[in-house]
Amino acid sequence: MKDNYDLITTSQAIFDVVKRGNLIEETRIQYEIKCIGTEIETSQIGYDTVKYKFTITKIDLLTNNKKSHDFVRRYTHFLWLQDELQNKLIGRIIPSLPEKQTGYDKDKRKLEFVYFMQKILSHKKFQSVDCIERFFSEELKEYEAFQQYIDNMKESQSVINKVISTGLSFMNMFSRVYNYNNIQIIPRIPDDFDKQFDEYKKEFELNKLNTEIITSDLQKIVQKLQIQTRSLSNSFDIFMTECQGTEEFNMLKIIIKIYESYEIKLRQKYIYRMEASIKDYDQAIKLINLYKDLKDQINKDTQLINNPNYRSQIDELKLQISNNKQKVEQLNTNFNDDINIFRQQQSWCLNDVQKYFQNDLKDCYDSIKSQKTVEHF
Repeated sequence: MKDNYDLITTSQAIFDVVKRGNLIEETRIQYEIKCIGTEIETSQIGYDTVKYKFTITKIDLLTNNKKSHDFVRRYTHFLWLQDELQNKLIGRIIPSLPEKQTGYDKDKRKLEFVYFMQKILSHKKFQSVDCIERFFSEELKEYEAFQQYIDNMKESQSVINKVISTGLSFMNMFSRVYNYNNIQIIPRIPDDFDKQFDEYKKEFELNKLNTEIITSDLQKIVQKLQIQTRSLSNSFDIFMTECQGTEEFNMLKIIIKIYESYEIKLRQKYIYRMEASIKDYDQAIKLINLYKDLKDQINKDTQLINNPNYRSQIDELKLQISNNKQKVEQLNTNFNDDINIFRQQQSWCLNDVQKYFQNDLKDCYDSIKSQKTVEHF
């Protein structure tokens, strides 16, 4: 594993974060998020709604004053927040969410929600956005209150507002109308911004690959703990009748609990975070691809304006070009503004793995060794 650590440490992403770390402004306010429980509500038609209860603590690092309140949310509430951020902050790298699934690990999901919120709250440019303020507000802390707020927001948004606010929907709507098959489109020549975004993409793809390698190594180590737990548990069941109450039997129970607790701890503390980090790279790469797609779309539409067959749609084409140019400008500005913050956030998890994973693993085996030593004496 050390080779993999060295590989990711010397990657461009981590190097840039370390080199430019002093350029990222320190914040006086810090937030802590904890999941303190879940509740499953079954509807009359048998549909389960899982509600997650969190505690958010606002900490003033200068005065050490703390203020906390609880709030309850469900999966669709997080999707709403992610969609709102993507529409209002075009080009910002919005953290990933777990995929919608029928069967899933609830303990893992609540941690993924915590990672999502921590990344949002650690991003200073996000904290003043109205949808974030409403999502975390004490006024809407109850499930019903926030659900009603979302329902009212949806009712107030017309189809036109949605089209204008997203840009993407606008582009897709017109791309269905125009047929480029009978027209020769001259490919655009990449500019310096395209080249810069290509460099970003190469960087993120490489770092994603390195992160996947490290995650795979961690999973193999944790899997060994899981296998050892199952093996000892089988022995425990076999000798339960004959050995119950003996010192050896009691020691075996303690060792099994040690294996179980560390297997869960390492999975939750490191692997789940690494998996979320990999998904965040996908989010950033999607934005890079979108940037180039929008510029290609502008190039195509610009050439259509000069085509006699599309004179009747000139106004629509001009409007689409104007909207997409705004999106390209926003994406370019916000993405470049986000890049160092994103690199820093991605490095936090890797740094924790490098600093603490081996120590936590050593603590596991030391705890087991101490039990055997006590038994020996």
